[in-house]
Amino acid sequence: MPILQSYTNMDIILIQRPQSPCTLLRLALDITMKQGPIEKDSITSKQMKYLLDAEHTSLLEHASYTFLIKGVSRSFLAQITRHRASSFTTGSQHYQRYEDYPCVMSSFAITSHVAEEACNKAYQYYLMFIQQGLPKEEARQVLPNAAAVNILWTIDARNLVHFLKLRLCKRNVLEMRIFATRVLSLARDNFPELFNHVGPQCFMDTCKQGKLKCGEEPWR
Repeated sequence: MPILQSYTNMDIILIQRPQSPCTLLRLALDITMKQGPIEKDSITSKQMKYLLDAEHTSLLEHASYTFLIKGVSRSFLAQITRHRASSFTTGSQHYQRYEDYPCVMSSFAITSHVAEEACNKAYQYYLMFIQQGLPKEEARQVLPNAAAVNILWTIDARNLVHFLKLRLCKRNVLEMRIFATRVLSLARDNFPELFNHVGPQCFMDTCKQGKLKCGEEPWR
């Protein structure tokens, strides 16, 4: 039966990143601004801030990141795949048996015997259907949204900035906010000249959520 696992147990590994993003982005910038000679120095934090503020961000598409994401929920998968300008490979419930995957929930839910009972019951029915001869790709229909999944996610820097701008907002669910915060930390380690200027909408500009805004102080 499944083990209950907290959102904080997710594992995010940055497995591919631009080796010299400042040099790469400076090359893209120089190509737009002059015929030559092309300089070989690096783009600065001040220049990156200007490009973000001016929304001259197409050059960021030359820098891409690939993350291996382990132990997030199927409901998380439904959210992240809304970001269509990126690439995904996910664990298949068609080809894999799923009885050994954990269920991913909030710490509050994990402390409730109701959550454990609900997940156990769902997995019991899943195994029962398989034992009765139902293909696993059909038996999976009874698995919960909390069932864990592993994802390989590739996204360019332009769309990663957009993703973080949306998903660091406090209106997102807790699992997504934990994920976005950790991704921002990994991106800052690789490319601080860009990602030190990145945060939710209230950090980069002003909140545009209208009556749906969280009502708290701007993100720091």
